[in-house]
Amino acid sequence: MERWLIFLLLLVPGTAMAARECVPRYPTPASMAAMFDVAQATAESLDALEGVDVALVARGGQDLSKYGLRHSHVAFAVREADGQWRTLHLLNECKGATSRLFREGLSNFIGETGSHTDIRVGVPSPALRDALKALLGGDGAAAKALHEPRYSVVAYPFSVEYQNSNQWVLEVLVAAMQQAEGRTVSRRAQAQSWLKAYEYKPSVLHIGVGKRLGARFFSANAATTDHPASERISGDYSVVTVESIFDFLQQQKMLVQEMSVAHVPVAGMAAPQP
Repeated sequence: MERWLIFLLLLVPGTAMAARECVPRYPTPASMAAMFDVAQATAESLDALEGVDVALVARGGQDLSKYGLRHSHVAFAVREADGQWRTLHLLNECKGATSRLFREGLSNFIGETGSHTDIRVGVPSPALRDALKALLGGDGAAAKALHEPRYSVVAYPFSVEYQNSNQWVLEVLVAAMQQAEGRTVSRRAQAQSWLKAYEYKPSVLHIGVGKRLGARFFSANAATTDHPASERISGDYSVVTVESIFDFLQQQKMLVQEMSVAHVPVAGMAAPQP
């Protein structure tokens, strides 16, 4: 059964080291209508892709425009046996220190971001789609094995200490690339070794001293201890982003098509946090 509240959860501001609590957030009828309209348009766009039953879908959420980034979160969209498209992705709830993997419908994945950010869709190559189906199908054990529950929004791409949402998708993608070549990747360290071999280039986000100190003392989901000392000193952090994943697939000639699904503007809507 699809979850209806994951995108409605909101972090309650508190004092330093206070317990984090999630409370319900109820979208307006207009934003709910936008969510369903964009989900339907996305499903129709995916349905129109002949022979495609696995794709990447990316949405907005956290505002990363100051870094030149439009989308903050990516998922696998899989057409299942009942003909419905469902998303598989990693979420960090309530800005806590851990994450979980979720399987849910397009409307839940899009949430209120459908009111302010277009959906980016990427179609992997046929060989990569076949490998992804094998990894994500059934109970998805092979993909689940690449999940690290310890979460950091700025997790270092070449460390297994933490993992962010986009990093799980990237590591599953590289495992699928290897499976298509007859090799098995069952551990994160293996996936990251292949990413280095393929010369994957993460995005570099500059985070000022003030924000770094705030994250250190107030944010359970923004650890930076996995980054090299040079990055912690400079504030230039290597991070897996939606854009870096799409760039990587294009570099490897593993992306055969891209398209965009327009958002439905809703007056007065501010961009929600992921």
